[in-house]
Amino acid sequence: MDIYILSSEAISCQDTFDKNELFVSEPELPSGRFQKSLSPDFKQYIDARLIRRMSGVLRMGVAAAASCLRRAGLEKPDSIIVGTGLGCMDDTVKFLNLMYENKEQMLNPTPFIQSTHNTIAGQIALMMGCKGHNLSYSQKSLSFAAGLLDAMMVLRDGEAQNILVGGIDELHDAVNELMELSGCVNPKDTTFYSEGAAFFLLSTERGASSSRLLDIKIFHKVSDEAALKNELSSFLKGNNLSLEDIDLLVSGENGSSAYDGYYDLLKDELRESSVVRYKHLTGEHQSATAFGLFLAARMIESQRADTFTLLRLGRNKDIGKVLIFNYSKNADFSFILLQKV
Repeated sequence: MDIYILSSEAISCQDTFDKNELFVSEPELPSGRFQKSLSPDFKQYIDARLIRRMSGVLRMGVAAAASCLRRAGLEKPDSIIVGTGLGCMDDTVKFLNLMYENKEQMLNPTPFIQSTHNTIAGQIALMMGCKGHNLSYSQKSLSFAAGLLDAMMVLRDGEAQNILVGGIDELHDAVNELMELSGCVNPKDTTFYSEGAAFFLLSTERGASSSRLLDIKIFHKVSDEAALKNELSSFLKGNNLSLEDIDLLVSGENGSSAYDGYYDLLKDELRESSVVRYKHLTGEHQSATAFGLFLAARMIESQRADTFTLLRLGRNKDIGKVLIFNYSKNADFSFILLQKV
């Protein structure tokens, strides 16, 4: 059964929200190691009485989800699936601070209730009146990919016709400090960390869609370069494709000298494909793959790869088949395959 992307929306540290044309002009490269997302006018999507009680990640999620549905002309989906690596960090930190300050006595339950990972998907469902299949995935950098895989299985089983799928994560000062203290941040790398939300409406009906979601594969660790080549070959062969059939590679490389090696390997393997990147503009976070899919879908729609994302121009100028590749520290690998319709 064919699965189509009817609409997409993304909030990031760039001006990407509610845009028919993704990048009207060349965006500025963010400065600093940590970069917050740009906040849209949330009042267009959320009741003003609710906004003040919602954390930043909930606002991002609800606004991106509502705009995605609005683009497709749909009031509510049959199902909602959200992937988030760290969940609602602001409320989590609030609850932990309250535990420490009050010595675990007389705690306010609200921050705890709102800190759980499934709060985002639940809040979206409540506001849209969606009572169908509702799941949240939290598998670090595979969170969004796992949710996307679940959505494909639900659609192919005929349990739903339209599914809203999203990936979302937020920054928090406390987490930033812990990352620096633990040595996760390498001052020699150009990597910067950010936050964002990207949502997609998947459907078994083509509608006005310009891209079809062909397949997704997730796997944990590879022993060496030969093993990754085998994974790629097996994935493409399973979809009756060869290396030469891929027109565009969307690379998840983030400027980390220690972990960009496998990205270089895939660029060498797909030597005739165009290659784009995006994390130098929108940053790294555990749901960053969702923005990679957003970028790929918009590039298929516009049939254009902007020069400030382009690393290499391939043989074929048409963007027909796109491979999105992401991994984290020799673990949590994912391939996502799209095709123009």
